[in-house]
Amino acid sequence: MTAALTADPPASRDHQGRELHTPCGRAHSNTDTSDVAGVPRRCVRGGTCIRLDATVTPAHSDKELAEPNFKGFGHHPLLSYCDNTGEPLAGMMRCGGAGSNTVADHLTVLEDSIAALPPASRRRLMVSCDGAGASHGLIDRLEELAARPGYQLVYSVGWDLGARERAAISQVPEQAWQVAIDHAGTLRERRTEDACPHARCAHERCWQEQAHVSELTGLLREGPGGDQLAGWPPSMGIFARRERPHPGAQLSLFEAHDGWRYSLWVTNQPTSQRGWRANPAYIDATHRVHARVEDGIRTGEDCGIGHFPSHDFAINSAWLAVSLIAATLLAWLRLPALEGDLVRAEPRTLRYKILHAAARLTHSGRRRRLKISRTWPWATAITTAWTRLSALPQAP
Repeated sequence: MTAALTADPPASRDHQGRELHTPCGRAHSNTDTSDVAGVPRRCVRGGTCIRLDATVTPAHSDKELAEPNFKGFGHHPLLSYCDNTGEPLAGMMRCGGAGSNTVADHLTVLEDSIAALPPASRRRLMVSCDGAGASHGLIDRLEELAARPGYQLVYSVGWDLGARERAAISQVPEQAWQVAIDHAGTLRERRTEDACPHARCAHERCWQEQAHVSELTGLLREGPGGDQLAGWPPSMGIFARRERPHPGAQLSLFEAHDGWRYSLWVTNQPTSQRGWRANPAYIDATHRVHARVEDGIRTGEDCGIGHFPSHDFAINSAWLAVSLIAATLLAWLRLPALEGDLVRAEPRTLRYKILHAAARLTHSGRRRRLKISRTWPWATAITTAWTRLSALPQAP
């Protein structure tokens, strides 16, 4: 709607037919989305956040390049979403056996994601990825992008809990663990079983801290074992979060020993700077919201992602590209046109309330008129959206 959407042609295969991925990207537009009414206050303030994640799409019949994987049988596409607007930026159709941390695939999707952004939105970026997609090549490339003059890039990438990390965690003193916060900036704690009846009390005995954060960079770089991160960029820092496991959680022997569940991630966000940005609790909260990309993938299934109709890999790749375009159009329907609960509505809700409403578009006196039943509960929302979209500058 505010950007030209195109799908790249399917990639050619080798002599064995094993071209295992096909890029599905968007061509960027020179139109800056900050010019759209209402968008600056809601999504493009401060910087642009790109979130990378792979998903497994099941195949219930014999499809080309559908293979067994850790979740069953199907394909393994790699996607990226803009956290500011909720729109998909790029996608790559891959075979079911494609690796979760394939460097070449992640670099391709990363470059396509940056190219899909308007030029003005590329100077201040944040890129996040979970631990399954972490690799040496990806972090090295992110460091190169962060070192460009006039550009700022902060990355937050999940990290594996290995032997050296477990040894470092064992050396962290208890007072070095800082209580974690949630996305709203409040402490992550819950009421104890013997708490007083006043739910908003400030008694220390009535509250139990649920999660803590600590930095491991010093122990791994300057600890007794020497620099154990010598092969990694010097600006990369490692953080650990421990939290009380939920019922039924599967813990390793190390985690079962002390009753905490650990998660690690790396970032180039310097802790030496001043203000709240250097607080490990806020750095943790910034990484933990990477889970929002799962919502984009989940709701994208209602736009066709994963429901591949053909046996042919090229046709399914085109289907993925069209599905990403549909998800992008819905994202840009919400931002400038809708308001209230409809801004956060999922595709199924929008399909019922907005898209499938009976209406008629007529032309009279060189004007277009939208006729819709007055009794439809969301008629006002539809007419408001129509008025706002009609007021947008038209492409030449």
